[in-house]
Amino acid sequence: MRHLAVFAGLSLCAVVPAALAQEAAPVPIPPTAPEPAAAATEVVAEEVVATVETTPAEAATDPGHYFGVLGTLGKPDSGRDNNGADISHSFGAAFYYGYQWANQWGVEAQGFTEVLETGAARPVDWYRYGLNLDLVYAWGDRSRFTPFVLIGVGGNRNDVSPLDDGIDLFGNVGLGFVTGPVFKTNDVRVRGELRYVYDNFQAGYGDARLGLGIEVPIFGSKGVSAPAATVEAVKIVEVQTGLLDSDGDGVVDSQDQCPDTPAGSRVDGNGCPLPKVLKLHGVTFELEKARLRPDAKTILGDIVLLLKKYPDMKVEIAGHTDSTGSQAYNQKLSEERAAAVRAFLIESGIPEAQVSSRGYGELEPVADNASYEGRELNRRVELRILD
Repeated sequence: MRHLAVFAGLSLCAVVPAALAQEAAPVPIPPTAPEPAAAATEVVAEEVVATVETTPAEAATDPGHYFGVLGTLGKPDSGRDNNGADISHSFGAAFYYGYQWANQWGVEAQGFTEVLETGAARPVDWYRYGLNLDLVYAWGDRSRFTPFVLIGVGGNRNDVSPLDDGIDLFGNVGLGFVTGPVFKTNDVRVRGELRYVYDNFQAGYGDARLGLGIEVPIFGSKGVSAPAATVEAVKIVEVQTGLLDSDGDGVVDSQDQCPDTPAGSRVDGNGCPLPKVLKLHGVTFELEKARLRPDAKTILGDIVLLLKKYPDMKVEIAGHTDSTGSQAYNQKLSEERAAAVRAFLIESGIPEAQVSSRGYGELEPVADNASYEGRELNRRVELRILD
């Protein structure tokens, strides 16, 4: 039971916008204008034409061979005191050779020597020497931090006294880690491990052993090449689509109402240069409030696309009212409505620095406020291009 408890303990360590109505005909805004097409072709298919083998240097590799040296510190089984010794710890060294495959399994052979401090009760210390073979599973390829577990068997000699020496079998389980290279100039890694060792010597003893040291890959390579992989080469097949954009403004010729637009011009959805002021038809608010109606938000979606297409274009949201009510009230209402449109644009991903807002109240009418129709035209929100 004592050995099972120790083993269990070690195992646990592992683990835009405006008014009610507008005046002029709408200015088309580019909702989703296609990207410029340099030629009337489009890639529509890919055809596999060949397979190519990678060279071994391109192929996956096994971690390969490695060698290491450890310093060890042990906690011997308390039962080893039965010959009058006062054994509290042991220390020693171990060296090992291992090989790891690409599937993360590997094997290791290890040799070790150990001194068991017997205290003042015994004239000499006790010694152990042994060899073991372990099966190892690692979560990685040892090129970076790689934890692992192991299990194995071996034989050791317990040098206790002339009358009590013995060569016996032992089994061990353990867990540990290996780091990636710790220096830029070489492949030295750090390894640490903790093992539980059951030694069949005498009545049987369960010891714990901690090891810390270095590990290096050997035999002049960092790994053994795995079978070369194959890669499919493809041939790009281009066909005529008719989506030619001769002036490169982002609107194809078949839909471009302003062909030969100068390069770099900002255009609307019809391919025509943007005016300095865009009257945003259909952007409405709740009565005497600055809250946008749902249909206004849909229309403003096109403004969002326009501003994202031209991120260097600075704009102002200008709010206007008719002359109904006091001038102070109209000024405040126009400011709030312009700010509401700006806020919507910013919430839709437009940078704050790209868009500003200003209310003009009843100061800039575009029609006579004496008529119902005129007042309707004056209640508006505009997008003004500043640069």
